[in-house]
Amino acid sequence: MRYIITLFIFILLGSEVFSQRVHEFIDLIKIPATPLNDQQGSGTCWSFASCSFIESEAIRLGKDPITLSPMYYVTPTYLAKAEKFIVTKGASWFDAGDLTFSVLDGYKNFGAIPEEVYNGIVSEDWRHDQLEMDNLLRAMVESVGMSGYGRIKPNSWRSSIEAVLAAYIGKAPATFLYQNKLYSPQSFAKEQVGINPDDYLEITSYTHHAFYEMIVLDIPANWNQNSYLNIPIEDFEKVLDHALENGFTLAWDGDATEDHFDYENGICRLTEQEEKMEITQDWRQKTFEDQSTTDDHNMHIIGKAKNMKNEIYYILKNSEGNNGMGGFIYMSKNALLLKTISLLAHKDAIPSDIKNKIH
Repeated sequence: MRYIITLFIFILLGSEVFSQRVHEFIDLIKIPATPLNDQQGSGTCWSFASCSFIESEAIRLGKDPITLSPMYYVTPTYLAKAEKFIVTKGASWFDAGDLTFSVLDGYKNFGAIPEEVYNGIVSEDWRHDQLEMDNLLRAMVESVGMSGYGRIKPNSWRSSIEAVLAAYIGKAPATFLYQNKLYSPQSFAKEQVGINPDDYLEITSYTHHAFYEMIVLDIPANWNQNSYLNIPIEDFEKVLDHALENGFTLAWDGDATEDHFDYENGICRLTEQEEKMEITQDWRQKTFEDQSTTDDHNMHIIGKAKNMKNEIYYILKNSEGNNGMGGFIYMSKNALLLKTISLLAHKDAIPSDIKNKIH
């Protein structure tokens, strides 16, 4: 009996150790990225992920590493969303979330600011905690855009929203010192970052639009009707791998709500049965249409890895705080192919044979 109990304990513990070792990873590709920047209690993963992506692009272009201020893009984005919501009398989407397009537009129109100059945390507060601000802004735009009474006064509502944003996240400076040199946000973007925001494409893969065309993806956060390059799933995967293999990172937009995703330990994979199945175009389409795949989170893909069973994973930098992987998420290939809405990539990261098919 003692032998049987001892053997059972050995098998049980051995199984646990094996399970842990399966989730040990060997990094195959890991492209330089800046340190984790925590979004804390804000709904601005879209800006944190996009800024992290831009930071890696700047490093790729030979610039010194710099952490940009994600909060710098919150004010112009909220103002643009508010205007559209008011003009359309509430028909446009208005929420704290957003997409990479708003950061690239903000960069193009307003430049960039380093985090150390403007972090969006007012002196009385210690962290990003924006639920109160988000609720207040929502009430304001609904009052202006949906009341149905009188003439809309653009100067008044705009000034009021700007005042709320300044109260909660502060006001970014028009000029600032960085490394003993005076910059404006525009000159800082040009000299210290150096990207061209027109060099980037959002890529998606769904059958209700034509392939190899620029299409408007019908998701709520795409309030500004931005365009995506729609390609088949096999080319979608090819872009992903080609980019990483050639030193390009990608910004990720997708679904992070699966109950079995283990964010505490930094591991995201489908169920054991689903991990053994092929992710097909029809399966992607089904989860999009039944809304089991939605665009609820943004992260930054910086590499590729394999586990002890030689299964492929992708390394995503997550702005939701530290975890068992140091703030990174290791997402299985199947999980990424099924649960990704879109990827932001540099045009040069797209293989030439795919570029040649674009209409």
